[in-house]
Amino acid sequence: MPALFNKRQIWLPTLWGALLIITIVMSLLVGLWTHIAVYLAKTEPVPSPYLVVEGWLSEPALLQAVKEYKSGGYEFIITTGGPDTRQIKPLYDNFADKSAAFIRSFDLDSDKVISIPTPASAQDRTYLSAVMVRHWFESQGITPSITVFSADVHARRTHYLYKKAFANSTIGIIAAQATEFELQHWWQSSSGAKSVLTETAALLWLWCCFSPGEKDSHQEKWGSY
Repeated sequence: MPALFNKRQIWLPTLWGALLIITIVMSLLVGLWTHIAVYLAKTEPVPSPYLVVEGWLSEPALLQAVKEYKSGGYEFIITTGGPDTRQIKPLYDNFADKSAAFIRSFDLDSDKVISIPTPASAQDRTYLSAVMVRHWFESQGITPSITVFSADVHARRTHYLYKKAFANSTIGIIAAQATEFELQHWWQSSSGAKSVLTETAALLWLWCCFSPGEKDSHQEKWGSY
């Protein structure tokens, strides 16, 4: 009759070994917890004549973008954004036009401020904004290098999506300085906790599940299957 059981030797940690493993794991978790906001607020600009600004940013963040434009040697500033749903009767139909008007009010040459609105979509809004910017460059016959200006902990997600949309371009990213919480102590405020936890979940979803579709497909532009 064939044997039904085998004797095997199992290695288990000693008490001190278990304590060492627990200490290492806890240290890694604490490090991740305290540095996740800094990780999300990615800043990695590239030399470029184009500064792309996400138009839905707050006015303090837009002011930072204006300062970056004036000091960073850019030639053009591009604003993006979809329909303004924050107000019942908005002065501007979309955040691209709204932020462009705000930026022009700081004595910038109007010809240097380019608004590229994003239509309403079921697709990831940041990704569709990147697609619309790509289309504009394609219509100009330009293969650009660009730096995108985004909100603090939203920056890494924005960078990821723009790199997906622009397969053949060099993409940089700048995160606006957080004004409502400290990156190093994000868990100490409700706005920080909400922003960091939301962006962490959204980034994990992008890594595992986001599929933009083929270039110039209906799914890429509108997100409808």
